[in-house]
Amino acid sequence: MLEIYTIPVTVIAQNCRILADLEHKLAVVVDAGGDIAIVQNALEQLQVECKAILLTHGHHDHVGGALQLSKYCNCKIIGPCKEDTYLFDKLQQQAKAFNLEPCETFYPEFVEDGQILKLLPNVTFEVIATPGHTPGGVCYYCKEENFVLTGDTLFAGSIGRTDFEGGNFDDIVNSIKTRLYCLPDNTDVFAGHGEDSNILTEKHNNPFVRA
Repeated sequence: MLEIYTIPVTVIAQNCRILADLEHKLAVVVDAGGDIAIVQNALEQLQVECKAILLTHGHHDHVGGALQLSKYCNCKIIGPCKEDTYLFDKLQQQAKAFNLEPCETFYPEFVEDGQILKLLPNVTFEVIATPGHTPGGVCYYCKEENFVLTGDTLFAGSIGRTDFEGGNFDDIVNSIKTRLYCLPDNTDVFAGHGEDSNILTEKHNNPFVRA
C-alpha cells in the first residue's frame, strides 16, 4: 500500500506528491516543481529511495525542480508526452514569465498514451494522454491503489487553463470526458493544485465538464 504525501511547492502552491512504499523503502515523486530541499528532507524523513520522478506536463511550476532532484536521487525523469517538448525548450522563459526559480534546460524520458510504468513493486502507473492544458499533458492512473494523478487537467470543481500557448479548451473537455470520466467512479483524483476529489464528484458537480 502506498502512503501519499502532498507538498505544496513554488509560489503557485503546486501539489508535488511523494508516493511512498514504506514496506520496501521506495518512492516516486510526482511533479517536482521546486522547493526541492523540502522534498529531499521529506524523502530522508521517510527513509525511502526515490526511484523515479513523474511529470504530468511541461509547465515550470511542475518541472522546475525535477533535474535537481534527479541528480540528488540518481533517478530518471519520466513524462509527459513528446508534444510538450517546446515547453522544455522554454524553461528559462517560463521561469521569468511566472517569477519562478530558474533551472537548467533538460528533457525527460517522454511517454506514450497507454504505456504502463512499473516503478514500484506492487503498483503500476498507466499513462493517459490528456491534451488540452498542454498538448503533451498526461495523467497517471494507478489501478491497484485506485487513484489518478491529473496534473493540471482536472481539478476539484475546475479544469486546467487553456489560454497558455498550446492550450485548447475543446481538447481538455474531450480528454476529461473520454479518458478520465471513463475511470471507476470511486477513483480518487489527485490534482496539481488545490483539493483532492474523486471521479464521481467531478462528473456530477464540475461546472466545466459534467458527464
